[in-house]
Amino acid sequence: KLYEMNKVISDTAEYGCYLYTQACIPLLKDFMAKIDTSVIGTKFNKGDNGVDNRRLIEINEAIESHAVEKIGRMLRGHMSAMKKISTVSE
Repeated sequence: KLYEMNKVISDTAEYGCYLYTQACIPLLKDFMAKIDTSVIGTKFNKGDNGVDNRRLIEINEAIESHAVEKIGRMLRGHMSAMKKISTVSE
């Protein structure tokens, strides 16, 4: 789902994905190991979840050149007070 979010939304979603991957997944690892799949279900796609990197690069380039992303880059450039993301390992 996070890949799909990045594919159709923006850099902001991609940043959220990195934040989730770096900070949330490690925090949830032990908790989720104790949860039975009867409670949360199982993976919908039982097949290959591989990503075609060439296609991903094409998609990212198309997203990055969109007018919304250009404006987003400019706006994020004004957000000088943003802080580094802390991770569990730090």
